Amino acid sequence: MNNKLHFKIIVTTLLIAFSFILFRAYTISQFETSKRRNFMRGDAYSDINLYSAVQHFNDSGLANTIGLPVHHYKVPVHDTTLHPVVYTHYPALPDLLAYFYSKLLGTINEFALRFCMVLISLFYAYVLWQVLMLIIKKEDVVLVSWVMLILSNYFIGWSDSLHKHVYEELGKALFIWVLLMHLQKPKTWYLIALFLIMCFVANISFEPLVYLAIVCVGISLWQKKGLFSAITLIPAMGAIVGVLLHFWQNIEYFGSWQLALADMTETAKLRTAGIEVSGVAKKLESPFGWFEFLTMPLVWLIRTERFFMVPAFALIAMWYLVRKEFKVLLDTAYYKWAKILLAASYIWCIVMAQHAYVHSFTMRQAGLCYAVLAGPIVFLFYNKIKSEFKSFNIGYKVFSILIITYTLVMFLTQEVWDMWIKNTLMSP
Repeated sequence: MNNKLHFKIIVTTLLIAFSFILFRAYTISQFETSKRRNFMRGDAYSDINLYSAVQHFNDSGLANTIGLPVHHYKVPVHDTTLHPVVYTHYPALPDLLAYFYSKLLGTINEFALRFCMVLISLFYAYVLWQVLMLIIKKEDVVLVSWVMLILSNYFIGWSDSLHKHVYEELGKALFIWVLLMHLQKPKTWYLIALFLIMCFVANISFEPLVYLAIVCVGISLWQKKGLFSAITLIPAMGAIVGVLLHFWQNIEYFGSWQLALADMTETAKLRTAGIEVSGVAKKLESPFGWFEFLTMPLVWLIRTERFFMVPAFALIAMWYLVRKEFKVLLDTAYYKWAKILLAASYIWCIVMAQHAYVHSFTMRQAGLCYAVLAGPIVFLFYNKIKSEFKSFNIGYKVFSILIITYTLVMFLTQEVWDMWIKNTLMSP
């Protein structure tokens, strides 16, 4: 394909995706009961909590909670037992940024705040393209990977989220982009950028830290630099500084480091094993045992049917048909990155096991890995079907038709109908 055609496809993809995103941002409130912002299509619960925090900051300032968000403040809640409470478990930076946007715009209008996130998501789409280009290196293939991600529930359903979800994905992609550039041409300022990005990510959410730690360790070992190198130690220091900033906030709020440590320990137990400590979050969490642990790989694969354009089972089947071509399409560095991103995505699920099992939207952690793997497979499968289908024996023809049919059915039902029409264009 030529550059003009690439440009047209990119622009068309952005127009389609952001038309849906802006429509959702304008028409679907976090307070509506239609569930168009639930499950695979956003996190209304977290958005409401952030909106509550912004209102509290605007009314009372930052000092009385040391910049920590207040939930259930001036927002309608169905559970009448809930009352305003200072939230200490996760970092407060998403809430503080939303408060900054509200002051900058002079409004707490929901669409105005969501529009800021849409602009950030547009930047993320650009960063994602750059990352894929540096890993895959073939523009035709990158285009397939990028379009598949931008038009999926992974992107459209979450790009106007008010809380941490957009920042998490952007932070991970920015970190990997800078790391890729550093590997190409090492520079001190790249390492400084990795430190700062990790500080930022740690104050957005603790969840990407595990993911990026695996990436850093994997790259350091691949480069034969050992476990302890600038690639692992400098980002680790950034993560520590970032976590300590939140820990300091909690110390200031609770009045002692012991109480702050107990609070963070409770958070870790809830997110990893679902162990209820204080009883406060019992109704929101559920236990995580051996059955859930053993079924996680299957759950992980099934969720791709709802989240991405081509399901994982279809990709595995496509790969079987193009496995020989796949081995020679891309260079050694690509395969290293593919393995590292796959490991980072799945190890995250193991470390954050209960959280990953309970919440389907955590499949977003696999977004970059999915793009890196899916694009080349679909690209090769399409080319093989186009050029060699007539020469296939009957078995391969039936197998190919089944793959295509399954992929189209899931795309039309889960993306086009469920996301684009039922939960976006149609009224609740």
